[in-house]
Amino acid sequence: MLMMMGFAVIPLTFSTGMAIDYVRAARLQTKLNAVADAAALAAVTTPMMSKTSADACAQARLLFVNQTTGLDGLVINVLDSTQLAVSVTDNASTGSCSTTKSASSTAYNRTASITWTAQSTNSFSGVLGMRTITIGGKSETKAAVAPNIDFYVLLDTSGSMAFPATSAGITLLRSKTGGCAFACHSTNDGRAQDANGQWTDYYGVATSFGIPLRVDEARKAVQAMMSQATSLAQNNKAKYRAAMATFAASDSRANNSFKILSGLTNNLSSVSSAAAGAKTSLYYNNGCPKQDFCNNDTDTATSDAFTRANNVIPTPGNGTNASGDSPQGILFVITDGMRDEYRPNGRPEVAIDTALCTAIKNRGLRIAVLYTEFLQSSMDGNDWSQTNVVPYLYQIEPALQACASTGLYYKVTSDDDITAALNKLFQQAVATAHITQ
Repeated sequence: MLMMMGFAVIPLTFSTGMAIDYVRAARLQTKLNAVADAAALAAVTTPMMSKTSADACAQARLLFVNQTTGLDGLVINVLDSTQLAVSVTDNASTGSCSTTKSASSTAYNRTASITWTAQSTNSFSGVLGMRTITIGGKSETKAAVAPNIDFYVLLDTSGSMAFPATSAGITLLRSKTGGCAFACHSTNDGRAQDANGQWTDYYGVATSFGIPLRVDEARKAVQAMMSQATSLAQNNKAKYRAAMATFAASDSRANNSFKILSGLTNNLSSVSSAAAGAKTSLYYNNGCPKQDFCNNDTDTATSDAFTRANNVIPTPGNGTNASGDSPQGILFVITDGMRDEYRPNGRPEVAIDTALCTAIKNRGLRIAVLYTEFLQSSMDGNDWSQTNVVPYLYQIEPALQACASTGLYYKVTSDDDITAALNKLFQQAVATAHITQ
C-alpha cells in the first residue's frame, strides 16, 4: 500500500513542478511584454519624434536589451532578428534598425514595433526532457505630430452678403425699407429712416437698428477663428500662419474689388485686427460703384478672386520641420455662392467655376467652404431676379460642394451661428490635416 502511494506521488510531484515552470514562464513573458511596450513607446516620445527613424529604432532596441539582459531564466539572442525584431515605419523611412541608418529626415507619423521570441528555462520539467518553454510577444505603438499649416481666408463682401443673418432681422429690415431684405450700401438709391429718424441707405438702416448682417457675422467668425488657431497651435506644438483677403467686383475701379487685408503672417492677432476692415460693397447708385464708373451690378467676381488668390498663395509643402519643407495650405472661402461676374446672356452666372477650384487643389492646397445659403425668399418682390436668378439658384450648392475638399464643406442659413460653423469647419480642417507618405 505504501509503495503504491509512493508511485502516485511521483506524477503528482512532476505535475506540480511543471505547473511551477509554466507560471514562471508566464510571469517572464508578462515582464518582457511590458519591456517591449516601453521600448516601442521610447521610439515615439515627443523628443524622439524630432529624431531620425534610425535613432528611434536604436533607442527602442537599446531599452529592450538593457532591461532584459540578466533576467533569471531568460534565454534570448538579441542579435538574432528571429528572436528580436525592432522596426520603425514613418514618413522618413521604413524598416528594421539595420536598414534605417541612412535616414536623415524627421518623422511626423510613426509606428514602432517590437517583436520578440525567447525561452524560459525550466527547473523541474527538464527531467522530462522539457528544458525550456517558448515565450514571445509583440508590442506596437503609433504617434503623429501635427503639421505646420498656412490658413488663407477669402471672404465674400459683395452686396448680397449684406443680408440679415437672422429671421427677425430680415423681417425688421423689410418693414423699414418697404420690402427690401438686402442692406444695400448705395448712397443715392433707396433710402429710409434709421433708428434715429435720419434718412439713409438701407445699410445705414440695418446698422442703426443693430440688425446682424452676414458679412459682419462672417468677419466676427474669422476673428474667432484666429483666436482658435492661436490656441490650437500651442496645444499641437505646430506653427500656424494666416492671411486674409476680401472680394466682390473684379474691376479695381470699384470700391470693393479683391483686397488683401493681411499678408501671410504668424501674428494671428494681426489678421484678426485686419478682418475688421472687411466691409460690404459701397455703391454710388444702383449699377455704379462710383459716379464715374458703372459695372451693371456685376459685384461678385468669384473667378477673378480665385485666380488672384491662386496667384498669390505659395506652393504648400508637407508641413514638417525638415529643412526645405513648407507648411501645408488651406484656403477658407466664405460666400453665399452667387456668382455675378460677366453676365453672359444678360444674367448672372450664379454657380462658381469649379475648374478654378480644381486648379488650386491640384497645387496641393485644400479648400474649405462655408456656404451662407442664398435664399430664394430674398428675391421676393424683385421681378427681374425672379426671372434671371431664382430659376438657377439650385446650381449654387453643388458647385460649392464640388469646390470644397473632402469633408470641408459647411452650410449655414438664417438663424444659424456663423462663428460656430466656421469654428467647426476649422477644427475639421486641422483634424484631417496629415503628413503625406
